[in-house]
Amino acid sequence: MKKKYELGGGPGMPPAISKNYSNGIKVGNFIFTAGQAALDEKGELVGANDIRKQTDQTLKNIGGILESLGATFNDVVKTTVWLKNFKDYQGMNEIYVKYFNEPRPVRACVRADLVPIFDDDLLVEIEATAAISG
Repeated sequence: MKKKYELGGGPGMPPAISKNYSNGIKVGNFIFTAGQAALDEKGELVGANDIRKQTDQTLKNIGGILESLGATFNDVVKTTVWLKNFKDYQGMNEIYVKYFNEPRPVRACVRADLVPIFDDDLLVEIEATAAISG
């Protein structure tokens, strides 16, 4: 049986870094985003070495994917945040909480070596899972 799905993203959104995956996908009542970075619509990094600017752009990108698939940040139930350095945790969190109302989604936050295609200037990557009503 073939899965029915819908891809997210579109005009004004950054391209997926690789053609090996989609930025977002909707399957049934669930939406899954790939890990998003602080890229603009041209695929260029926004806010090199600035955790607040990068977190804001990353969440804007997630918001665009969610919207293209019929969801909002209020539908997000789980996020995963990867930080290059935990010294950036507070700065990331200052921006993160502005996007999610109470009760906020469950979240994992881990330190990771992020994709080195931006000369090590990439500080944060975030993915989200949302559940919407049918």
